[in-house]
Amino acid sequence: MNFMPSLIGKIEPGDVIGRCQIIRELGRGGVGTVYLATHQTLQIEVALKILSPSLSLDNPALAERFIREAQLAARIRHPNVIAVMDAAHDEATGLYFIVLEYVGGGSLSWHLRHGPLPEAKALAIITGIAHALVIAEENRIVHRDIKPDNIMLDLRGTAKLADLGLAKHNIDSRTSLTLGGSYMGTPAYMSPEQARDAKAADTRDDIYSLGATLYECLTGEAPFRGETPYNIMSELLTKPSPQPRLQRPEVSRSMDLICRKMMAKTRDLRYADANALLKDLQQTQIFGDSGLEKLEAATFNQDSIIARQQALNLGVETSADGVAMVPEPPDDSYVGPIHKPTPALIAPRRADYGVFGAAAALVILVMMATLLLAWLGQHHSLSRLKNEFALVLNPSTHASTAPPKPTAEQEPPPASPENPPPDPAPKIPSETAQTAPQPTVAPDVPVATPANTSEVTNAVPALPVNPETSPEPTLSEPASAFTARNIAESSLGKIDADPAGQPELLRIVGKRDDSPAVTPTTWTFYFYDTKTISNARIVSVKDGRVVKNGADIWHPLSPFRQNDVIPNDKIVVDSTQALQIAQNLISGVEVSNSYFELTQKDSDSVPSWKVTLWARDHEGEELELGSVTILAENGAVSSNTLKPERLAKH
Repeated sequence: MNFMPSLIGKIEPGDVIGRCQIIRELGRGGVGTVYLATHQTLQIEVALKILSPSLSLDNPALAERFIREAQLAARIRHPNVIAVMDAAHDEATGLYFIVLEYVGGGSLSWHLRHGPLPEAKALAIITGIAHALVIAEENRIVHRDIKPDNIMLDLRGTAKLADLGLAKHNIDSRTSLTLGGSYMGTPAYMSPEQARDAKAADTRDDIYSLGATLYECLTGEAPFRGETPYNIMSELLTKPSPQPRLQRPEVSRSMDLICRKMMAKTRDLRYADANALLKDLQQTQIFGDSGLEKLEAATFNQDSIIARQQALNLGVETSADGVAMVPEPPDDSYVGPIHKPTPALIAPRRADYGVFGAAAALVILVMMATLLLAWLGQHHSLSRLKNEFALVLNPSTHASTAPPKPTAEQEPPPASPENPPPDPAPKIPSETAQTAPQPTVAPDVPVATPANTSEVTNAVPALPVNPETSPEPTLSEPASAFTARNIAESSLGKIDADPAGQPELLRIVGKRDDSPAVTPTTWTFYFYDTKTISNARIVSVKDGRVVKNGADIWHPLSPFRQNDVIPNDKIVVDSTQALQIAQNLISGVEVSNSYFELTQKDSDSVPSWKVTLWARDHEGEELELGSVTILAENGAVSSNTLKPERLAKH
């Protein structure tokens, strides 16, 4: 029978696919759509995953792979893996589908919508998924798309790994579902190796993705962010992985090291297999930081230093976790393309540790000698010997050195009729002076030189700013969340709206960023729209303009409902007022940054602003002070966890 791809958009509650009767849509992804359905034979609720008709029609072999990989995943029976119950082709509609166990507690991303999780809960969830990775590894299956959206929680809080039906099976890579050759995975959570070549993924790449998920559980933010997936991949490939404790100092040392080892940019620094990871997680569950020395991750810092030294020996400069950093040479040193291939990184051997230890000792001795010479001063005999030795090696350096500036006692008296200025010194002709062109210097044009000469670039030097004539820099940020909301609403097309015609609001998020302003410069709005993914139309406004920041592809399996809509008449307090209320609770402390979130739990609750504040300690390090919850209807404070005394401890 003829089957049109648009039919998938016409599936409605009550339709029957195979033996399953549709109840409602749960979510959509790149491969297909997931529905909540009732299995007519078993009389239980199930999750029905339907392959997108456009994929199955354009590539029938892809549909067969969809079924075969579901059959492979059905072999796995484990409490931390969502079970595959059936997979077939529905003759009546032409649809290919998989019947999965339905987990009613929502996705992990749904639970992260209010920020980071308690550390104990995050540890329990990641430990459960590590169990699932052990089972997958035993069956030679690599998931390749571990992320909060693919981790479901049942009503008891047990974590279950979803979407193994689209995993790569190592027995026959030709049967893997690769979406027609596009990259497999989610940029914010995939490893650098997987970003370069998804077909080469193994368990260590799944460990990286689970580490990125752990980072979000501990901090409330994905490790790498960007306006597009390609921006995220650029950050992933060029920057070191962030450290949880730098974002939230209250994270334990054990969890920080485990997360960093999981997210190491090179595979050799990660856990070698899922069993090693599971052992560390279980050890931390029992002993916490008191058992830190027994963890495999305890040596991560030392191992990363050794790996970095090994890379340096091979001519490759890396960051602490293995990101290759090859600086561009200045323009005057360019001599043409370099065709010498860069050698691959080699994992350090135990036998090499003594060599690296001796090299480290030599470096320390050189540093101590340098400090000693600096302390003795330039007139000490050792310093004079050093200068004479440098003069022998490079006479031009001494010749070009400017004479010392005369002190006040040595300065000549000002010129006067009784004391005319002395004649300039006569020029002594020489062969060099007659042939070499003299450089011209623009008079009285001081330039700002960098504090660290190693940071000199090809940029044009900055001229000093005259504070009397130069205006202060201004920010083009929206004045408040309400102002940004008006901008967001003006960009919307036809959308569900309240009787007054204003789009119905589900959530507001004011993102913490690196701008010098205390208030966010980026606001993200969730509007209720039943025709979109998760019933939410997502719009971000940055610096007064609508931008694409990746949030528009957000699709948790637990959609918004009508009860989640925040009545407009209950949103009276703006973000600027909420910030002022929060700041008044810690008078005397200068706030450096803030994070906003406006939500309501259900239709019977009151919408509230949750404002999180940061401040800098005496060393300039930014510390989170806590959060305060403010009722959006009247500005009353319902909870306050702000602890300004944290600054005194640092």
